[in-house]
Amino acid sequence: MHYGTPKSIEDVLPYYTHIRRGRPPSPEALADLVGRYEAIGGPSPLTVISENQARGIHEGLKRRGIEAELQIGTKHTTPFVADAVKRLVEDGVEEAVGIVLAPHFSTYSVAAYEHYAFGAKPPEMRLEMIQRWGALPEFIDALAERVAPLLEGWNPEETLVIFSAHSLPEKIVANGDPYQSELLETSQLVADKLGIPHWTFAFQSASTTGEPWLGPDILDVITENATRYKNVLSCTVGFVAEHLEVLFDLGIEARDRCAEHNLEFRRAPTVGADPKLMDALAGLCAAMYAPA
Repeated sequence: MHYGTPKSIEDVLPYYTHIRRGRPPSPEALADLVGRYEAIGGPSPLTVISENQARGIHEGLKRRGIEAELQIGTKHTTPFVADAVKRLVEDGVEEAVGIVLAPHFSTYSVAAYEHYAFGAKPPEMRLEMIQRWGALPEFIDALAERVAPLLEGWNPEETLVIFSAHSLPEKIVANGDPYQSELLETSQLVADKLGIPHWTFAFQSASTTGEPWLGPDILDVITENATRYKNVLSCTVGFVAEHLEVLFDLGIEARDRCAEHNLEFRRAPTVGADPKLMDALAGLCAAMYAPA
């Protein structure tokens, strides 16, 4: 399961309307989102990357002797999560394992996918969900392998590494949501593995909903540290594919904020369909598939 992305610029309106639970965006908000997609060259590659990730997990299951049907469902575009589950039911599948291509649990993210999936299955169908994998060693390795080369040539004492993830409403903290603590755990593991002396965590891509969202925002963190460092390396630990919130929010906005302060900027690529990681995720699925 993954978030989904519009297939074309023309599809941005229905996509945005679905995110807003059926309420069409204002012309200004729509124009802003369309402009962001146009700035990255059109619809993001999220769908293709997610399909490659799914195939990698599927192949990992086959290597373990598990011949399973593969279905992909998204949160905000076709094919939707519920439709994917219904197809499994139509094909006579009695046991299924669901995995969200988001490493950290939150009631706003993974739990929402669970709601759609469980709501679409009949009582007799067994469905197990993998809720988190942000501390998986292969995930930490994949992130470290993408950060390490970009640190070369930079003085560690003049370099700040900023790990980031999508912000969520602040109210989740009061409700005991583990999202923030899981993100910090991932960041700490990567920093420890690479021996990074100066790093911090920031949120990105907050929505304007009129309520407080988790911070600090990465753009503010860049500004606040502009006189302390010469170099900034951005690494998102919350996203595992190149898409709008990575290519625009980090690749353009964070880059430009660094340029305003004469800071050198580099962005670590996302883990994508990293073979070792996809195989490890297949291992998690295989473990969940074991007879109850």
